[in-house]
Amino acid sequence: MMRKMLVMLVAMTLAGPLGCYNTYNITLDELGKAQEGGDSNAIKVKTDEGEEVVVTENTKLGVTDSGGTYHAVSPFNFTLTRGQLVAPDEDLLLGRDQIETGNVKVVSGTKTALLVAGGVAAIVAGALFITLTAEDRKEFGEE
Repeated sequence: MMRKMLVMLVAMTLAGPLGCYNTYNITLDELGKAQEGGDSNAIKVKTDEGEEVVVTENTKLGVTDSGGTYHAVSPFNFTLTRGQLVAPDEDLLLGRDQIETGNVKVVSGTKTALLVAGGVAAIVAGALFITLTAEDRKEFGEE
């Protein structure tokens, strides 16, 4: 029993950094604002829907090319000129005309909490099922 609890704790710890994200499309001009972090290493960009989203060093940024492929870009460590995007951390060089849109992914607290709650409910339901359907313990030689 103790082993199962330990395995569950390790699994929950490993799943901690994972989460559900809301993805927002931004223009390349807005993406260009994330080349430098400013004084506080955080900037605001405006999405295509008009919402303001804060970009920090931990925010997931990227671009979608004209073929539909997503390319990750490190915030505050890329260069976007009139002709191309250069992201040295990702070893990425794309022509500006190849980029369809910029993307910002922000962790959704609600979606992540629902995912964790669903996982916990599944574990509890499984343990309850096993407990209620288990046969009585029999000694050696009993039928």
